Amino acid sequence: MEEEKCIFCMIASKKVPAKEIYEDPMIMGVLDINPASKGHVIMIPKKHYNNIYEMPQEEFLQYMSVARAVGYAILLSLAPNNVEMLYTKELTKGSVTPHALIHLIPRYNDDTVNHVWQPQKMEENDFTAVENAIKSAIEKVKSTDVQKPVKPANEEQKKPENVVKENKPQINIPRKVVVF
Repeated sequence: MEEEKCIFCMIASKKVPAKEIYEDPMIMGVLDINPASKGHVIMIPKKHYNNIYEMPQEEFLQYMSVARAVGYAILLSLAPNNVEMLYTKELTKGSVTPHALIHLIPRYNDDTVNHVWQPQKMEENDFTAVENAIKSAIEKVKSTDVQKPVKPANEEQKKPENVVKENKPQINIPRKVVVF
């Protein structure tokens, strides 16, 4: 999806108004306009990525660190039982998110947030096959340069024609929680 057509890119560039609760040069946090619960925040990388697997490692680590800090701020300010951190490409059947978003969803005793699935029955040989497939893929991931963005096998592999190389600044990843 082109950045100029992505609603989350438009929010990040302030072309579309939003209830901003956090902003730095890389990331914006806004209140979800269709919240799952009171205080539901969407963390938006300002640069467009279709999914978190396309993000360079340094940016992803910074993104997660900021999301964790904002989640902690939600805990302190709204006193929910917990704050769930949710990443998914498909929030509801047929509703695919065109941007790598992390949802911070405060959980309360009386909320209506529900994650439901039907447990699948698997035979021992199925578990072994899945185990081996994932272990094999982990070895491939270990041998790749994790600093470069990676597209999952099911994502389109073509690159935009007019790609401009840019000098990316080094991001200093803090060893502790991000302090605003």
